[in-house]
Amino acid sequence: MGSSAQLSGHGRAFDFFSRILVRPRLLLTLAAVVFAVGAAGLPGVVKDPSVDAFVPSNHPAAVARDEAKTLFGLEDPMVVALAAPKGQSIFTPEGLGSLRALHEALRVLEGVKKNDVMSLASENAFWGNNGDLAVEPILPQGTITQEAAQTAQQRAALMPVLTGLLISEAQDLAMIVVPVEDANHAEEVYAAVLKTSSALTPAGYETHVAGVAAMNARLADMVSVNTKRFIPLAVVLVLSFLFVALGSPKAILAPFGVIVGAAALGIGAMGWVDARYYLITSALPVVIMAIAVADSVHICSFYLAARREDETKSAREAAAMALARTWLPVCLTSLTTIAGFIGLSFGAAMRPISEFGIFAAIGVLGALIFSLTLLPALLVLMDLKPTSQPGTRHLNAWMDSAASAMTRLAIRAPGSVLSAICLLLVVMGVFASQAQFDYERKRYFLADEPVRIADQVIADRLGGINFLDVVVTAPEEGGLLSLEALSAIGELKASIAALPHVVKVSGIDDYIHLMHTALTGAPAGTLPERAAAPAQYMFLYEASAPPDDFKQEIDYLQQNALIRAQLSTDSFQKTGPVVSRLDAEVRAWAGRHGLGAAVSGRVAVNDGWMSLLAHNHFRGLGLAALLVWLAALVSFRAVLPSILVMVPVFAGVLSIYAMMGLLGITIAPATSMMAAISTGLGVDFGVHLMAHVRRARKAGKSWSEAFSGHYILVVRACFYSAAALALALSVLVISTVPVLRWFGLLIATGAIGSLFGAMFILPALQLSALRWRKGAAQNA
Repeated sequence: MGSSAQLSGHGRAFDFFSRILVRPRLLLTLAAVVFAVGAAGLPGVVKDPSVDAFVPSNHPAAVARDEAKTLFGLEDPMVVALAAPKGQSIFTPEGLGSLRALHEALRVLEGVKKNDVMSLASENAFWGNNGDLAVEPILPQGTITQEAAQTAQQRAALMPVLTGLLISEAQDLAMIVVPVEDANHAEEVYAAVLKTSSALTPAGYETHVAGVAAMNARLADMVSVNTKRFIPLAVVLVLSFLFVALGSPKAILAPFGVIVGAAALGIGAMGWVDARYYLITSALPVVIMAIAVADSVHICSFYLAARREDETKSAREAAAMALARTWLPVCLTSLTTIAGFIGLSFGAAMRPISEFGIFAAIGVLGALIFSLTLLPALLVLMDLKPTSQPGTRHLNAWMDSAASAMTRLAIRAPGSVLSAICLLLVVMGVFASQAQFDYERKRYFLADEPVRIADQVIADRLGGINFLDVVVTAPEEGGLLSLEALSAIGELKASIAALPHVVKVSGIDDYIHLMHTALTGAPAGTLPERAAAPAQYMFLYEASAPPDDFKQEIDYLQQNALIRAQLSTDSFQKTGPVVSRLDAEVRAWAGRHGLGAAVSGRVAVNDGWMSLLAHNHFRGLGLAALLVWLAALVSFRAVLPSILVMVPVFAGVLSIYAMMGLLGITIAPATSMMAAISTGLGVDFGVHLMAHVRRARKAGKSWSEAFSGHYILVVRACFYSAAALALALSVLVISTVPVLRWFGLLIATGAIGSLFGAMFILPALQLSALRWRKGAAQNA
């Protein structure tokens, strides 16, 4: 392995660390103070599972959404579907009685907007009665008899606008729309709705609970439960792996302290500045843990090697030697990793991703601080000695032998190795090109998850409950009940109905059509000829029914109205072109008719932040890579080495996109930052190996010597770091939340790709460049 003198590194560094390690308890005290500062912020961390957190508040889609919420009380609701037994109608005494009971029970749940709950049990029907307008509830008052059920069926047929929204075309499923006080924080409401629905479902019937608010709530609950379960398990597995690698229970105590301290500092900083713990933040502790382990493994490996080579050396001398050899690459890797996370933060247009980068960088800084203080202090105080266990010795020997064989292959036949790698990269590039930007709500749940099944059942029966809205505004009060405005609304609705994936479009003009037909017998779908007729119809209706029956179609001043389209899908790939076309058509329509119009609704909001993500994704990745390269350039103070260490980064990033293309994992908010994270993590391996080779060459060693001896020890430490990271993240692969599975798989893939890129590509490139320069010199 080499002499102890070789391990000690530069004398001045060794002397410096020897002096500060004379007082290890002081180092522990300083580390404890830093830990206490970070941990004090942990109670202030607030969870925010909101999907809308990804949308900037000033984005046009978000502004239109907020306006629609203010005007019409629209909120992403939960929806409860009551399904009749197969082949039966919901219009039976049992079916309608259960619907009414369920409607009333859901109204009184805490967190539900009780006055906005909608179903056949809350809606009215109207018809003409000797020139007057009769308005009655669809469900007759009192006990639902067979006759009352038939009456309800007849009245529902008079209101075709409700078909596809509150009742299926086949009349075998009835919907209850349950708006909640906070659609982004509705976990308790969702649990109560599930419990209530289950308790009131009669035998043979089924209830299904879905909707945006329900899916948000279920996802937040699943992520919370999974992270509480899997992060501790990941820590246990990593520590178990370190026990195997380092050989004793005592050996894992110091790395464990670094892991806990770094995570406390990174997450605790969120509480200090009142940041939010978003869904994607759930992965942050694992990332910080992986980085902390990497630093610890390198320092511990050199410490144990120093004591193994010279058993007379004290723990303080060995720790000083280890720090003298590793402090620079550890600082360099921390600098480049921090640069990568800062690039991720600055390049992201979405607050959750930006904050992830900021607090990950703080966690990396914490890992560096604890690795250079807490870790060596504990090594000295514990007087840690190398293991005598045969299993560990054999594992390390096998690792060293494998690393030596791979390194020899790379330096003996660099041209062949690079050719093979280039071919592999081409194949990976083909798969990577298949990765697409897309977001579809149901993909965040496994196929057997009840909320996904409910969403599919409702979509199959109703055609889709994904809403795309247009808020129409007239220049003056009452302007939307003019015949010109109603005709224009009908024109826009026809254009919307012709768009792909649109299954239903509704608006205030539908009700004016129905009233005109009921009162005059005119053909369905026609408007009156008298200018004052629409306002008179509304007056007649309000004389017999509550004045707020149309509050979700038109405001009280009759100056703002809502056109609502239901789409069969919320997939960004499919709805993106629809939203773009609608936006263009709305602008042209508004110009023609002198009316204001803004596109809104859940589909438009999703399109807004996904378009923003697609626009900024590669720019953010490029910025992260640029900052990592600049950090490497400053660290090495040379262009060529800083370029070379980016090659493994490229290999890791390409591995991630290739895996996404191969498995059909889409680029969405939860997966968009994987490549940028990989730039910060993947550069570590190249920096450690490059720093060792440069040090060896400056010491006068040949290229062959530079790629042997302690170079193999560095390779082993890099492998253990990558393996520990992959092992920790592999726990997430068995999660019930697909997004956590994707995170674990993709980051592990990037780390392994960067590791093998550093082990194969770096030596081959360096030797190929050397041979090329020699050949050029000889030819000259």
